[in-house]
Amino acid sequence: MSSAYTNPLPGGIPDTHREHTESRTTILLPKDHSAFLNPPQQFNRDLSVAVIRAWNERRIEVAETAWKAKQAKKGKNKAAVEGSAPTPVAGPSNEGNSRFQVRNIRILEALSATGLRSIRYAKEIPNVKVVLANDLSPSACEAMKMNVAYNGVGEEEPDTQGDKADQVGEPANGEIETGEAEGKTAESEVEAKRPGSYGMKVDEHGNLPNGRRPNCKGKVRVNEGDACALMYSHRDPKSRVEVVDLDPYGTAAPFIDAAVSCVADGGLICVTCTDTAVFAGSQYPEKAYANYGGASVNAEYCHEVGLRLVLNSLASAAARYGRCITPLLSFSIDFYVRLFVTVDTAPVRVKEVASNTGVAFVCSHCQSWELQPFGRVIVPDKGTNKKFKCAPKTSKGATCEHCDSVQHLGGPLWLGPIQDHDFAERCLKSIEGQQGDYATWTRMHGMLTIAKNELDEPFYFSCNKMSSFFRSISAPTSKVFSALLNAGYKVSRSHALAGSIKTDAPRSFVHDIMREFIKTNPVRMDKVPEGNPARVLLAKEQTHEVDFTLHEDIQKFEKGEKVVFYQNNPLPNWGPAARAKIVTGKVDTVADAVRAAEGKRKAEGGAEEGSEGEAEVREKRPKVEAPTEEEEAMNM
Repeated sequence: MSSAYTNPLPGGIPDTHREHTESRTTILLPKDHSAFLNPPQQFNRDLSVAVIRAWNERRIEVAETAWKAKQAKKGKNKAAVEGSAPTPVAGPSNEGNSRFQVRNIRILEALSATGLRSIRYAKEIPNVKVVLANDLSPSACEAMKMNVAYNGVGEEEPDTQGDKADQVGEPANGEIETGEAEGKTAESEVEAKRPGSYGMKVDEHGNLPNGRRPNCKGKVRVNEGDACALMYSHRDPKSRVEVVDLDPYGTAAPFIDAAVSCVADGGLICVTCTDTAVFAGSQYPEKAYANYGGASVNAEYCHEVGLRLVLNSLASAAARYGRCITPLLSFSIDFYVRLFVTVDTAPVRVKEVASNTGVAFVCSHCQSWELQPFGRVIVPDKGTNKKFKCAPKTSKGATCEHCDSVQHLGGPLWLGPIQDHDFAERCLKSIEGQQGDYATWTRMHGMLTIAKNELDEPFYFSCNKMSSFFRSISAPTSKVFSALLNAGYKVSRSHALAGSIKTDAPRSFVHDIMREFIKTNPVRMDKVPEGNPARVLLAKEQTHEVDFTLHEDIQKFEKGEKVVFYQNNPLPNWGPAARAKIVTGKVDTVADAVRAAEGKRKAEGGAEEGSEGEAEVREKRPKVEAPTEEEEAMNM
């Protein structure tokens, strides 16, 4: 595959490097690890390509709709004054103005390391004008330049059209980018079968082209420098970029302010944070507050709490510029979170940020939560002007109302939706039939399927954990799902934990499900110590009627489609790789680098898939190591 998609280097491949192929791109990796690449992040990169492609298609569709409306309005105005208009004078024709133009996008990858992600963006995403690949490390930039030249996407033929040629709805010599050849108009390309293809040749499934695109020269520009300085240099509205990708080693907190200020209106920010021990652990609340402005919690849903901490950091940073975020997709994956949000300048929507932000009071025993938003929005019965007020206190006391245990404070965090269900559906359609283009297609399809159906309600629980609060055996998930559905509540899975349940039912009803189950599966009280909060939970009277009759919709959760929702790790020691450094030992394979990685854990076999519908993998989350003093200093 590498010979078909690479250019020969003068003198051949250096002995100090080895080839690494991902998707349709082959790069050269230094054997001394002087440039950082983490093979487990291939899912991250595959997902990012698919999401940016889907976002780009939607962006074009929205722009064309707006352009058509503008043209229709112009046509009505022209017809109204046609009878009184003076005789036109001969001059330049404006015929080109009646043709919709696709605006090319600029992508800024702030921390590129080897440049693999930037090269893949240039090759696999249509309508890319340029990818700015930046890194502070001189050795990483040297690796990037070599890989850019190796893949033929360097600056031999830099783009000279300028920003003026990229405006939607404005003529640029009739040129747009296509998957076959650049310079064709959307009207002249008859092979485009799917709406939104805009002149780009589609395959037999109606999908836009993936893999190697022609005319990629000059698409990737390597920059050596500080990431924040580069992003701040693009703060002017005329020089903003359409996509910003942050994928640092550790936290993305130092780069968030610069990112939200340099992305164009409607643009996309892709954020990765790998400091899971901080934002999803309970040992470093002071570090979580320093990085993300909020405290983490000790609960089974800690990964969603961490995800919402990062979202709140993005929302608060954007609000300072009169801008607001809209989460498209938010995932807690392996040892990191990956977020995709759009940013718009909308001062009116910024007023709603307080109502989407708040704190969580979490019980130290039964992990029940109470949410306290900072603001509330009042929509009057008459009129369209919303009123914004302070939110009343929701917590009833300092202890849990269910088991009388102490409550801990988490947040501030984002309380709004974390998934855009329509966009998840668009991504699923975008990757349909493209198993050969994404090595992690199966996992992508499963995660996007869960995101499409995931409820907006914060947090989740598992039957195993809930049973432990009552000191009982675990209730079958089919009974719990049926009880919730029979009572008229909504239910879904969460992407963050295998076997998890999300619902809009109150916690008191979930506890009553356990009490009803315990009636036929008694708890041995002699095994429950005196003073244990479980005795309080068991002593409370049941206040809801619970029906365990199997619900007809249970098939969606128990059998459903044969989709791998929760995939086991494919290799041992699947976790965060070591920081880029110079080593003296010989490293022959990527597996050697992975074996030397931090966060080691054993995989528990292949993903389960089959008659039971989903992989009920009871796999522990990766063990998170305490950061060293050096790593803490670099993550500040």
